[in-house]
Amino acid sequence: MAEVTQTERRLRDLKRTVVEARSVPMSASCMLNRADTLATLDTIIAGLEEDLAARARQEEENSVRRGWDIVDQTEIVQEARTRAARIEAKAKAEQEELQAEADRYVETRLAAFEAELQVTMSRVGVMRERLMSRVRIDDIDDQTTIMPRWNG
Repeated sequence: MAEVTQTERRLRDLKRTVVEARSVPMSASCMLNRADTLATLDTIIAGLEEDLAARARQEEENSVRRGWDIVDQTEIVQEARTRAARIEAKAKAEQEELQAEADRYVETRLAAFEAELQVTMSRVGVMRERLMSRVRIDDIDDQTTIMPRWNG
């Protein structure tokens, strides 16, 4: 519940004074001391001005505080976005480096495999030449098929 101000207490006291005041016979009116009542009202009015000024200052402080909270949140969000962008850029750079490293490894392995295949192809060519030098093509008629000899 909201805090009761000095002015609210004074207004309640004034109401109690009116309620407890002596009634004028045969009337709904009551008897109050005019000077005391006016002095109480002046005090209440002055207090009301003070209360309103205090509330205005409090609202101003609250608004400023909320404004700073918004600024802080905005700065935090901006910092988070900046940090996320740095992390993303770093991850992308690492991914690109890993991809380049993997590509270099695969290229090296393919080059070695190609070299081995060239050596193998060269050997196959030499073996075919040796085989052809032993078999005379003129001696082979159309019905003969060259079959390898198996010992076994």
